[in-house]
Amino acid sequence: MRSLVPARAADLPALNALILQAIDGWALPARVKRLTGPSHCYDEIDLKTMHIAFLPAEDGQALGLVALETTGVGEAPLQPAWRLHGIYVAPTAQKSGVGRALLAWVQETAQRAGVRALTVRAQRDAIGFFQALGFEPLPATTQEPAYPHQFFKRLP
Repeated sequence: MRSLVPARAADLPALNALILQAIDGWALPARVKRLTGPSHCYDEIDLKTMHIAFLPAEDGQALGLVALETTGVGEAPLQPAWRLHGIYVAPTAQKSGVGRALLAWVQETAQRAGVRALTVRAQRDAIGFFQALGFEPLPATTQEPAYPHQFFKRLP
């Protein structure tokens, strides 16, 4: 599999289109997907405040993308910590190992940066994916009521 590349401003339209396509496959009512989809998209400010990278296919189109941001002690039981802000896989690449490759890159990048834990606020239909990759439910004292499916993973 190819290496992830950092997202640039010129990549954002295609990456945001991928995000909306991925969201369309989520187990949510169509109206919810339509209204919340744009709030998951990234802009140039996000490129300055987050680590955003994508996995390109042979033709250069994105197969998937990840976005990471630092998170505070109120959310993560260990510090320093990063939140997996978003992980999206193109519908045509789902169930092919792209999500696992994205998460492997996240873990390697985080470990090189000295990060001790990762957190994620998962959609209900992604719970099994994160649990299969070693994520554990966050303790109730760190969970925000608006995000009932929160997980963390300690890094070596």
